[in-house]
Amino acid sequence: MIDLLETCLSRINEEYAEMRGHTRRVLSVVVKDGRIEAVVKGLNRGVCARALVDGSWGFSSTTIIDKKSLHSILMDARSLAYSSKPLKKRYVKIAPVKPHVDEYETRMKRDPRSEDIECFVEEVLDADSEARNYSEKVVSTTLNLSIVDDEIFFVNSEGARIKQRIVRCFGAARIIARSKGNIASAYESVGRQGGLEVFEETPLRDAALKAASRAVRIAPKRVVPGGYYDVVLEDKIVGLLAHEAVGHTAEADLVYVGSFLSDKMGEKVASEMVTLIDDGLFPYGFGTMKYDDEGVPAGKTVIIDKGIVRSFMHSRETASQFGAAPTGNARAWSFEYDPIIRMRNTYIKPGDWTVEELIEDVKDGYFLRGVGGGQADFNGEFMFTVQEAIRVRNGELKEPYRGAAMSGNAFDVLSNVDGVGRDFKMHIGICGKEQPNYVGIGGPSIRTRLLVGGR
Repeated sequence: MIDLLETCLSRINEEYAEMRGHTRRVLSVVVKDGRIEAVVKGLNRGVCARALVDGSWGFSSTTIIDKKSLHSILMDARSLAYSSKPLKKRYVKIAPVKPHVDEYETRMKRDPRSEDIECFVEEVLDADSEARNYSEKVVSTTLNLSIVDDEIFFVNSEGARIKQRIVRCFGAARIIARSKGNIASAYESVGRQGGLEVFEETPLRDAALKAASRAVRIAPKRVVPGGYYDVVLEDKIVGLLAHEAVGHTAEADLVYVGSFLSDKMGEKVASEMVTLIDDGLFPYGFGTMKYDDEGVPAGKTVIIDKGIVRSFMHSRETASQFGAAPTGNARAWSFEYDPIIRMRNTYIKPGDWTVEELIEDVKDGYFLRGVGGGQADFNGEFMFTVQEAIRVRNGELKEPYRGAAMSGNAFDVLSNVDGVGRDFKMHIGICGKEQPNYVGIGGPSIRTRLLVGGR
């Protein structure tokens, strides 16, 4: 593939051009209420071309992989770049990057391509059975396991020649319980970048039983009384906050149009206990790769350092606009998409508090656990639901509640942080900015103050 792309690219002489080949192999098993709902084994394969001509981009893609078709999409990309020139709002330049010739492959102990994976269906069925038998209050179960095996080939007119193979193994359980006329739902996910050993290290059964336990526990409980409270946020909620409510405000394309952080470089926006990082090389992270989809090395970007804004996430284009270095954040979901600025593995660094120490200083508040849904905007405003809220009185955990929500401005929440735990965890996620992509979200438990909504 690399040789083919390079041969095609050598036939044109543009200001800048690149080609990216992508092969995605997918295996997915879904079981609902004890029955197999879907078993999917698929292959998606294609190539795209992007050309920069006189300050304008052109993009084209194909699923037909031969010299004629690849030359055709290069010509289409060039033509589209020319035709878009009258409509462009700014002249595009890209920051210089050393062209790399390299290969990367996910570290694996058990390569999915070399093992029998028929046992997958039985594994999901067994986990589903245990979840349904956990309690008579469990009324519905949905479990899934997936393997996504990506091969990405990248060449450009500057001499880059990169091959990457990224394998992700993951799964999830959603359990619904009914008690005393109330219904409650709980969700848990497992997985990371890696081979089939991931399912031994983080079994789907454990996620299913944890979700079942929570759903059964909270189903008969009351909804949280609303108000401003001191809270301890579980690590997964912190990861979601770091990604959705903070991370997007530091993506340079959103900074350019006026996100919350657009005029905050060098300013204090959070407690000095807070350091927020987007890391493309986090070990086994769901968003880890060695190079982004522009061939830029994927390093570590410290966005907020001890409360102060230090950097944004860049593509080559925005790096040139901002006079900064590219950070390796240009990513595409597949060959059908051009790369845009995306997070990789975004997290808040751990501190040195235990969860017990975070809780013991709370006089009247909540310990919030389990991520639900929610939304955030590029001004840092957010509203997330959480699965369980446990009342804290005088440093002791008391009664649990269900149906909690938390809202506010993320930077107010981070400014109120007065304790950061050492119980760091990295979780899996799928971000939906314009096009989906796999990301890691992580952090430790933290203590802060925010609006808890309920009844």
